[in-house]
Amino acid sequence: MLKARLRGGILNKVRRGEYRCPLPTGLVYDEAGNVTPDPDAQIRDTITHFFETFTRVGSACQTVKVFRKEGLNFPSRRVGGDTVFQPLTMSTAMRVLTSPRYAGAYVYGRRRYRRAADGQQKVQEKHDSSDWLACIPNAHPGYISWEQYQQNLKLLASNGRGYEMARGSPPREGAALLQGRAVCGQCGSHFRVRYRSTRGKQEAWYICDRAYRKLGDPDCQSIAGRPVDEAIGALVAERMTPAAVELALEIRREIEARQQEADQLRCRATERAQFEADLAQRRFMLVDPNNRLVADTLEAEWNDKLRLLAQTREERERARQQDQVLLDEAIRQRLVTMTTDFKKLWNDPTTPNRERKRLLAYVIEDATLIRQPLEGITRIQIRFRGGKTETLTVPNPKSSAQQVKTPRLVIQLVEMLLDNHIYSEIADILNKQGLRPGGSARPGRSNARFTALRVKYIVHQYVLRSRYDRLRDRGMLTIAEAATRLSVHEATVVTWAECGIIARHAYNAHAYLYELPETNLPAKHSSRWDRISDRAATFKICNKSKPEDPIKRGVV
Repeated sequence: MLKARLRGGILNKVRRGEYRCPLPTGLVYDEAGNVTPDPDAQIRDTITHFFETFTRVGSACQTVKVFRKEGLNFPSRRVGGDTVFQPLTMSTAMRVLTSPRYAGAYVYGRRRYRRAADGQQKVQEKHDSSDWLACIPNAHPGYISWEQYQQNLKLLASNGRGYEMARGSPPREGAALLQGRAVCGQCGSHFRVRYRSTRGKQEAWYICDRAYRKLGDPDCQSIAGRPVDEAIGALVAERMTPAAVELALEIRREIEARQQEADQLRCRATERAQFEADLAQRRFMLVDPNNRLVADTLEAEWNDKLRLLAQTREERERARQQDQVLLDEAIRQRLVTMTTDFKKLWNDPTTPNRERKRLLAYVIEDATLIRQPLEGITRIQIRFRGGKTETLTVPNPKSSAQQVKTPRLVIQLVEMLLDNHIYSEIADILNKQGLRPGGSARPGRSNARFTALRVKYIVHQYVLRSRYDRLRDRGMLTIAEAATRLSVHEATVVTWAECGIIARHAYNAHAYLYELPETNLPAKHSSRWDRISDRAATFKICNKSKPEDPIKRGVV
């Protein structure tokens, strides 16, 4: 009964906001019992800089990285009440971001403890804000507003939802520009970004696999990121060019303000180190010189504080020099370049992908991707900040099999040339026209050329009518058929063809079909006064034949 009455009194004070709870680092109780910010300026500035950094980068992990990069420490209150500065950790960042006391709210009941089955161990249970026993916004001064605190919680929840319908993740180092902004045009989910290495190059892919992971259904879409990112980059460069001057000045002001905040925090750390060194000096001066045991200890402590002071000053000076390098002439030149040619700066390989995505966030709200395999294109429906929309169309990249496939133009040209040329002649014609086989797309084979064997493979692979069948359709005869019709030996047919009495047509590099005249067929006879060369000339005159061009008609 007594414990219940005590508990009831505590809850009544909680509902009025009068029950004193342990405060997080940066908040203290004054003499009147009111909650106020810590009187230490370094602690206040560090916590303020922490919330400003999180608002800028949009991620707790990135906030920790920024503190580590700038060489800043974060205050942490020990059990005894002393505050120490140590490197910021992920757990500390999440604890600060999720604490409503920094927003000036009095809360009680965020965690509850109950005993386990053994009666000894205590189990901690976290509750939602709707289940808190007390939540009084604006109960005391804070570092951020209650609305900003709610916005931070939504941003943290959005960063932690990797597989839900709507997710806008903070910009990261990957090459995919639409990371967290690409929406599937079939199911409405946000695309996941996947990277893979192909022939030493990293490729980005937008993949929607929610249905596969949840229900085992096939993936909705899988879209290559390179053509989509190129189209988005060109659009952003075009849209951002009119506002490049204002953007350049804003970036410069942001960099300078960020450096001033970091330098102010380092200055606070130097002042604290100076105060501790002076305090150690006064303690050493007040000790009795004859008491060497105490004097030696205080002297060692004084030397440690002096070394810490020197180290803090050196770190501040080094950081100031690094900040000065960030705004040297090269950076200023890049800002000037932005004002004159934003597209050049956007395509600059030294521009980090994270900065490109941050610039993209000021222009594009999201982009819906719809892949159309039959048409070989991908439609991009872009929604800009402010509600305006625009649709882009980009071709889908070819697969490895499609890249090495013989172009349709080459097949049509081979089909036409087979009427009058053999394989080796067709290969020479294709090479002279600058055409290359499909295998030249493979790495290291850019110098590949057409050969008779390649042309023969194309004829066989695409079921084209061979030159032999075409000549047969035109009435050409084999050597045996021609010898039978002329009643001569096959060797005589070859001799007559070489002398031009009859025509022969090559259907490959070493075989021929023969064309006999319709009238005045040559007859065999032997006479030394009527040589075969004279007979060939007379035969041509009598038949008024016009020999075909060997290159144009394939006649030998």
